Amino acid sequence: MANSDPQPTFIEFQDGKPQLKGPVVPQATSEPDWMDRFLEDRELRPSTKKTYTRQLRQFQRWLAGKGWPDVTDQDLTRYKTHLKTTPKANSLEKTLSPASINQALASIQSFFKWLTAKRLIQYNPALSLEKVTDAPSQVKDLEVSIIQRLEEVLPFRGERYNRDRAIVELLKHGLRANEVAARNVDDYSDQSIKIQGAKWGSDGVVPLSAQACGALDSYLGWCLSEGFDTSADAPLFISLSNRNRGQRMGYKGIYNCIKDLAELAELDEKIHPHQLRHTFGTQLILEGMNPEFVRRLMRIKSMNVFGRYTKRALELKAKESFYDTLQASESGLFGSVSE
Repeated sequence: MANSDPQPTFIEFQDGKPQLKGPVVPQATSEPDWMDRFLEDRELRPSTKKTYTRQLRQFQRWLAGKGWPDVTDQDLTRYKTHLKTTPKANSLEKTLSPASINQALASIQSFFKWLTAKRLIQYNPALSLEKVTDAPSQVKDLEVSIIQRLEEVLPFRGERYNRDRAIVELLKHGLRANEVAARNVDDYSDQSIKIQGAKWGSDGVVPLSAQACGALDSYLGWCLSEGFDTSADAPLFISLSNRNRGQRMGYKGIYNCIKDLAELAELDEKIHPHQLRHTFGTQLILEGMNPEFVRRLMRIKSMNVFGRYTKRALELKAKESFYDTLQASESGLFGSVSE
């Protein structure tokens, strides 16, 4: 067999001395990342795009160099097990919630569906990927009496009174804590609060009660008298701590506000801001509002998600309606009227 031609060796001279160079190797060209193409191709909100990026990059790192066309349904099953058993960041005990796991799986399913539609892969390994079953939901709304106890201790908050009173009112109207923190002054107008950039694209306008408007007006009046910025694009809620005074109040500040009020009220149970959102939905249904209207006010698109907020309210209404019907029944099916 004839020998192959040897690779040439080139010699360059620099300052009169030979410099050996190896054989010329052509530079490899890399294809664009399909994940980047997927994100560019989809019409996604910035927050949703950020979530997709985080979930898919995390899965890509777990694959340890395995290419997208080589991913199998067994890989996805193993990754789901990984998500179910891996502790949460900054926690040695708690694992990811079913909702967080299903969010990651949904991102993967959407990505592989796109890969298949674009004919970048022949087989979609995520077709048989099933979401994890969520545990039975616990009651998350609060009794009205508990919220009233939180309000009773507001005067003990000193200069924070006006601000914290307004925060509680917005939480009572179903806003998430991060939505309260993100609001600017001009988001409040016409007896309503405008929500933009919300979770899962749940933007909208939430009407406010006269009590809530009064609390917000008093707070903004106090801010003006204290020399704080109340221009249209200024943060609605500001920190009053020595370190961050006058700066935007963040999610942690909203959370600590409710935590501090619960401690002042000497409430044994742990209370967090999101429970007031659950209470908003539950209470409106208990008071006879059309559930579809409640869902719109809460800005929830999924009926399944909405059911988690209002399950107890519907159960209580069903029980109440049953006894009302029983009392008015003339069929005899449930016993005589005299019984």
